[in-house]
Amino acid sequence: MEYIVCKEVKMKLKADYHIHSTYSKHNHGKSSIEEIVERAYEIGLEEIAITDHGPAHYLFGIKRSLIGEAKNIVVEMRKKYPNLKILYGVEANLLDYNGTTDIESEILKHCDIILCGFHLAAAYTTAGDYWNFIVKNRLAKNNEKLYKEMVEKNTQAVVNAMNRYNINILTHPGDKIPLNIDKIAQTAEKTNTLLEINNSHGHLNKDEIKIAAKYNVQFVINSDSHIKDNVGSCDNALKAAMEAGIDLKRIINLKS
Repeated sequence: MEYIVCKEVKMKLKADYHIHSTYSKHNHGKSSIEEIVERAYEIGLEEIAITDHGPAHYLFGIKRSLIGEAKNIVVEMRKKYPNLKILYGVEANLLDYNGTTDIESEILKHCDIILCGFHLAAAYTTAGDYWNFIVKNRLAKNNEKLYKEMVEKNTQAVVNAMNRYNINILTHPGDKIPLNIDKIAQTAEKTNTLLEINNSHGHLNKDEIKIAAKYNVQFVINSDSHIKDNVGSCDNALKAAMEAGIDLKRIINLKS
């Protein structure tokens, strides 16, 4: 991978922690774990994480019965590529306003890293959670009072999840549902959760990064790739970070 030149300082992406494989069902991930690892090695990454959607994502989530199988492939790839650190994890789903996710002990025993984010096609805990997450958030786009109410509710749901679980990376915060990034960043500081600047979803965006940067938090830029050719592709995320004017040393997977 070529160096990224920024303000006369050469920076290099050393890791990509948000990568979907063919274990994300219904062809959501287009490349096998083996293909992803080979690509990461070719472009000179030092570390990657295979993080398919958690099983509560009814469209694209990995089947619980296949999590052990996927982890075994990662273990085999570690032997083949000893100079590339390969983590295994999931991108868990927020399921209700109490902060419940699909991070279960049976899943955790296989995982080296846990990502978590809000997704539209999750099997929410109750019909009421579906009504709030999907219907009311959609209605709120055209209702200022309801919008403020939903921002508060959505934010508390994410805060609850961050406090309940050991989440390593909060993925694309602010995407799909509006959040109070200030409160999210306050919680991330307390829980030592990395905030993702997602290359594919546009969140955190420039303004959100500026808000979060007021707190003692660290960031990570990830490709959120669904095909091997996009592994390590973080130009959009890096651009947002640069436009926000943050110290790039706060992005944990960049190195000079």
